[in-house]
Amino acid sequence: MKKFCFPSFAIFIVLLLFGSVSAQSINSPTASPKSDDEKIYKQSEVDQKAKVTKRHFPKTDQMCRQSEGRAVVLVTLHKSGKVSDAKLMTSSDCERFDKNSIDSSLKMKFNPAIKDGQPVTVAVLVLYDFRAF
Repeated sequence: MKKFCFPSFAIFIVLLLFGSVSAQSINSPTASPKSDDEKIYKQSEVDQKAKVTKRHFPKTDQMCRQSEGRAVVLVTLHKSGKVSDAKLMTSSDCERFDKNSIDSSLKMKFNPAIKDGQPVTVAVLVLYDFRAF
């Protein structure tokens, strides 16, 4: 019987809406700013949160031996409106799904976060779940 995997993004939307990225994640080396004078904010620190306008879903097929998993990706949403960085924070224990999750994160489109009337760079955690049906 052929397995079908479907990514679940409900948690992804909640994280973007409520800014649930931790300070430890933002201060980690994986989320370092591209320039010395550019600060990376948490969603909770800005006046207007970044809003995703286009999502890309990781490719899913019979790529994993286990029936489910979760990849957590730290995504830096640059003030220019482009994703500037995506780093795997927690592996799903399926290398192909982890890679596809990072690739999907890099393809996201969004409206930048606003602080004091200016666009700013923010870091968010994005969770990608998969389950075999």
